[in-house]
Amino acid sequence: MNLNIAVCDDLKEERVGLSRMVRAYCQERGIDLRLRLYSSGRELLDSVERSGPLNMLFLDIYMPGLSGVDTARELRKTDKSCAVVFVTTSTDHGLESYEVEASDYIVKPVRSEDVDRAMDWYISHMPEELRSLRVYSEGEWMDYPLSSILYIEILDHQSYIHIKNRTVVVRRSMSDLVSSIDSPDFMRCHRSYLVNLNYVQSIENCDFRLTDGTLVPIRAGNLNKIREDFINWTYKKAWSRQ
Repeated sequence: MNLNIAVCDDLKEERVGLSRMVRAYCQERGIDLRLRLYSSGRELLDSVERSGPLNMLFLDIYMPGLSGVDTARELRKTDKSCAVVFVTTSTDHGLESYEVEASDYIVKPVRSEDVDRAMDWYISHMPEELRSLRVYSEGEWMDYPLSSILYIEILDHQSYIHIKNRTVVVRRSMSDLVSSIDSPDFMRCHRSYLVNLNYVQSIENCDFRLTDGTLVPIRAGNLNKIREDFINWTYKKAWSRQ
């Protein structure tokens, strides 16, 4: 997983301290991090205009010049998806937080558990198209977008990750991969198979038929439950797109 995160605070010690907590969180979880530090809202906005959007922003509210709330308002004119976390000494900005769709509120002094909570929330609500699976294969770490994975199968104690144009082989258990992916779009339909429901075309007998023609087996004893879960997933997916 790759994340672009920014910390914006006019006080250097606050910026540095918060950035250390963000780095520690990402290092512990194997997340590739691009971290940017800014001392003012104007500096932040100018940089985003040049360098591209952020995934997440820790933003101090009380800053000289452009306040954190005003900075968030300006940011929202061009970026609706960045998760904004206000960092402040007061909780008296609830209305403004709602207006700019802030994801969280952290009250100073900032604690590592506060940062962990905010990061956990973002990752659990991260847009599916931005999420990826990080695996070690053929001597290097690689990130594969979840949207590119058709299905995963276990064979002879190895996991075969079937991507659109290739198959990646890794030595990881199915339970570990299921935990790492943690997505409602993936279903463990068999003891040895995990399928991306976005690629399921139909159910035929005791198999999922994928859009490329592949048949992925369904555990016979769970066929009715899996069929029901797949139908419910289909309805939810269609509803979310409206």
